[in-house]
Amino acid sequence: WRWREIRPEEIRERAYQSAWAKIGCMYGTIEAVLGTLADRYGAPYNTFPVDATVYGSGGIGGLGSLCGTVNACGLLFNLFSKNQDDLFALCREISLWYENAALPVYKPLEPRVDIPIVTSVARSNLCHVSSTAWANASKHKLLTREHFERCNRLVADVTAKAVALLNEYSRGKVAYREKPNDFSQECQACHGPGTSKANVASGMTCDTCHTNPH
Repeated sequence: WRWREIRPEEIRERAYQSAWAKIGCMYGTIEAVLGTLADRYGAPYNTFPVDATVYGSGGIGGLGSLCGTVNACGLLFNLFSKNQDDLFALCREISLWYENAALPVYKPLEPRVDIPIVTSVARSNLCHVSSTAWANASKHKLLTREHFERCNRLVADVTAKAVALLNEYSRGKVAYREKPNDFSQECQACHGPGTSKANVASGMTCDTCHTNPH
């Protein structure tokens, strides 16, 4: 599909509101982006079954695995990238950005739950790790309206980042800025694909869960 530029600042509120509509992080991102394009241009954007993305909520059906926003970005990149190498590069960029960014930062125009902004750094693209990091920082409990408010604000931030990346990509000016930390790069030097041990296939931050075994 052809990408048509969207200004990141204009997508945040729709993403936030869409996420609340289904308590769905993946749905919120997809509906905001494809819904905006569908409203402006019609087909093919209005042909996508947006409700099919609700499964991504809560780390795929509430399992706490891959954050639905990262899942959604992969789907969007797959729709709009020109080849698989570009697709994988965009996926790596958004995932590592998500791991390293202090989120959420968006303050809705009319918050559903008016709580102070408390940011946290996930150091993982997994829902349960990201949510727990925020719970520890904010002192709020999970699976509450406060937690959903946090996640839906995060949807707004990630959706804006995805749109910015697609804008850059469509202009041929995308800059891949994110990379694994030094600890993770040292792990991959021996354990990554094509290396001496070659028993790890991951682009995630290693020391979120693993300590140095050497």
